[in-house]
Amino acid sequence: MRILFTTFPWHSHHFPMVPLESAALAAGHEVRVASAPALMPIVTASGLPGIPVGQDVDLASLSNDRSRAAWHVQGRWPDDWPLRPELLDDEQFALIENLGRMQTVMASAMLDDLLDFARYWRPDLVVHDAVTLAGPVVAAALGVPNVSHLWGTPGLQRIELRRSGEPLPEYARLYERAGATVRTEPSAWIDPSAPGIRYPAGPACRQMRYVPYNGPGLLPDWLRREPSGSRVCVTWGATSMALRGGTVVELVRQCVEAAAEVADEVVVAVTEQTARALGDTPLPDHARVAVGLPLHLLMPSCDLVVHHGGAGTSMTAAVAGVRQLLITTRPEPTVNGTRLAASGAARHLMTTEVPATGEGVRLLRAEMDRLLSEPAHGAAARRLADGIRTQPTPADVVAELTHLAR
Repeated sequence: MRILFTTFPWHSHHFPMVPLESAALAAGHEVRVASAPALMPIVTASGLPGIPVGQDVDLASLSNDRSRAAWHVQGRWPDDWPLRPELLDDEQFALIENLGRMQTVMASAMLDDLLDFARYWRPDLVVHDAVTLAGPVVAAALGVPNVSHLWGTPGLQRIELRRSGEPLPEYARLYERAGATVRTEPSAWIDPSAPGIRYPAGPACRQMRYVPYNGPGLLPDWLRREPSGSRVCVTWGATSMALRGGTVVELVRQCVEAAAEVADEVVVAVTEQTARALGDTPLPDHARVAVGLPLHLLMPSCDLVVHHGGAGTSMTAAVAGVRQLLITTRPEPTVNGTRLAASGAARHLMTTEVPATGEGVRLLRAEMDRLLSEPAHGAAARRLADGIRTQPTPADVVAELTHLAR
């Protein structure tokens, strides 16, 4: 079987798909991974055959456009809004529609090349990241099934639809361009979120075990030995740094300072950009900076991780049974924080709830101390990990997909 995978050109959207892509290859299927040219080094570094399509689009500019900038500075939305979007007010739903319009711009930049390749290669199935809207368009044009792949955040992603349930006009125009009928539902969903936090879903949703993949990397010498005491990881995503810059760095500094007061060792796992920004201020003696270290190598040795709430970090920690402190600002990471806190495996704060300077450090220290000292949090984190291990593997899901494509 030929399977065409396609993803939004950002590493945090590609990484969750790598285990399924690799499982498809291992099962003997032909696999191609298509995205914008900028993602190709990341695709090939993961050992997969990449197909560059279209041209790169400035994601930072699109994300920070006036119609979407507020997405990055939201307060708490109603609990369970991904399951019950009717709880959102008009302004909140307008933000989701504007995200959908942003993704139609990304899809438009990829569509012609992706369609040309698909007509040449003739895949039996298209598997696409849930917000990569060129994927279902190409599947419809070829008359093959399309499968929408989520990335670990609970809740189905439906940014291509209006509040009425009708497709966004910009999304519908992509189908017109391809000469295809609009699809508002995929043939199936793949949901790798954890059983202890996911929302109920219908029969079209295939559950899949989350298998952490955070990019290639080398195991450093200090990770080849057991920690000499408690270890806390402080990490922040590349997306947050790219979109929010200096405000992220100050919060990371506060987290590191607080972690140093409760742990024997602090590992600051960040990108090179964040490490350079942190370099202006000396870190505590028992804190080390790890640049580009894949979290799936680090997380099993940690007692606690403090982070921004991204799905990759949240789920990698959940697989390892590690307690979490999430500090979020965007609605999607806030869902991760809310659901993980409800499971007992985490504590959750909004960034607006963390005061500046020393007062914020004291608050963060108290949250970390509670997570480390109260046994219930550790037990809940282990239950979450146990639940993940009960889920069908990517290899199991590949076998299901072969039946879907027949």
